[in-house]
Amino acid sequence: MKPLRSAWTLVLCLAPGLAACAMADAGKAGGDFDDSATEGGWDTGDSNGIGTTDDTGAGEPPPPETEDDGDFRVPRASGKYVYSASESTDSVAVIDTSDLVIDVVEVGQGPTVVEPIPGQPGDAGSVVVLDQGSNDVAVLRTSEAGATTVEIHKVTPGANNLAVSPGGSYVFVYHDVDGPEQQGPGSDQELSVLDLAAGVTHRMTVGAHPRDVVFAPDESAAWVITAAGVNVISFAALGDVGKPPLLPVVKDPGVDPARVEVQIVAAERLALARVDGEPWLAITQLPGGELTVLDLPGVPTDLDVAPAGDFAVLTLPGPGGSAVLEVPLPLGPGMFAQHDVPGEYVGLASVAADGDTMLLYTTVDPFQDDDGQPDPRQRITLARRDGDAWDLVTLFVEVPLVSVGLAPDSRSAILVHDLDPAASAAAWSYSLFDLTPAFPLLKRQSTLAPPGPILFTPEGDRAAVLLRDDLADVRKVDLVNLDNFIVKPLLLGSPPEGAGYVDPTQKVFVSQAHPTGRITFIGPDGAVQTVTGYVLNDSVKD
Repeated sequence: MKPLRSAWTLVLCLAPGLAACAMADAGKAGGDFDDSATEGGWDTGDSNGIGTTDDTGAGEPPPPETEDDGDFRVPRASGKYVYSASESTDSVAVIDTSDLVIDVVEVGQGPTVVEPIPGQPGDAGSVVVLDQGSNDVAVLRTSEAGATTVEIHKVTPGANNLAVSPGGSYVFVYHDVDGPEQQGPGSDQELSVLDLAAGVTHRMTVGAHPRDVVFAPDESAAWVITAAGVNVISFAALGDVGKPPLLPVVKDPGVDPARVEVQIVAAERLALARVDGEPWLAITQLPGGELTVLDLPGVPTDLDVAPAGDFAVLTLPGPGGSAVLEVPLPLGPGMFAQHDVPGEYVGLASVAADGDTMLLYTTVDPFQDDDGQPDPRQRITLARRDGDAWDLVTLFVEVPLVSVGLAPDSRSAILVHDLDPAASAAAWSYSLFDLTPAFPLLKRQSTLAPPGPILFTPEGDRAAVLLRDDLADVRKVDLVNLDNFIVKPLLLGSPPEGAGYVDPTQKVFVSQAHPTGRITFIGPDGAVQTVTGYVLNDSVKD
């Protein structure tokens, strides 16, 4: 479950306006086709008990799903440049990906998190860097010619994460309870907002244990998701508000925050919340605070919002069949439409960028036999909109799923599988899923290490799957052509840590664990170049 957070799966989806996601690797061809669910669409109607607590046995709610969140410290790209922070040398390496020229600039003490600042002209780049050792942020601006300037701004002590507004005007420096870096001493309720144009920092106090910051598309406001609710911050009143309004997202303030999943629908200025084990959805108006509780016919195990923000999806699993509730946003007269998934146990949904494609699946096995062996009915269901209904195609998968990621063009997906205990070698795997044909292709790729972060390019034509096992000395990246599903392994000199994409040069980069820094760049033509030693600014290796 995604507690109080808009989750990332283990796949990084680098399309404009999309967050990142997370996933894993693939292997041998597999996936027998099951056409038992392909006839007709989803009809709106009674649930017939699907997804109710009675269906899961003795009135018990369905078991919670495990939805992977991913957040990794990796270099970040802005313009044609890649910026890599060195915590040990208090510096940032600025790498020009067009010619691999490196410039190392000094920042504050202990730089960790790097975030791009959108809206730079041409191929120029700009990032903000969190210096945790000196409680400040460094703003780096690099011209197209390669000259970098640095500005230092003091911020709230102990912060461990950054969030930059979509227009690049504001930077939030805050304590993220789920952040990739350790929080420092002090209160996690203090945060700083840096107005980049004015060069002014505003400090304020929000609810306990912040988890995420979401921005209005027009940059008029930001919402901070905390364990106590959502703080509403108006940028027009930044200089006047030290304690921004806090709005509850559920009626009972005593609910354990770990049971609450919150999604902010920025386009509609709504906060949606479900509580694990409860048969309702709470909808809160932002900033007014009006809270509506929508009663549901069963207990949902997942809440997902379409990228355009025009509808939300709730999954109601049951051993005899499941239901998916489609909630229009803003709420319409029908409140929600119920779509049945006969014969399948569906606990999680992932909505593609086009809003017309969904993957329905589960990470739990409610059908284990008396010996604890998994039921052979491992499935994933592809749902494609057909007017007011959805067409369903259910495919068999050989190994249970861990996570799912959809490419930004909504044409393909990567499925990450759990460990296969029956495999004597190459026990890890991922599958490539073609979402476009009437009879979809599912190709499984076996690996020698658990799949790590997965990167999709913005066009959805390429992907990179990181593979690392230090004990087995596995350090490589699978380069996936999503047009033909051909996988080309690339051996790396050091263990991979994260991946990214540089739009102007169309290069994928893979950062690696190396004492003096190492990044490998892969061009659109497959050309490979590696820079190493850039922490010391001492060498370039092709």
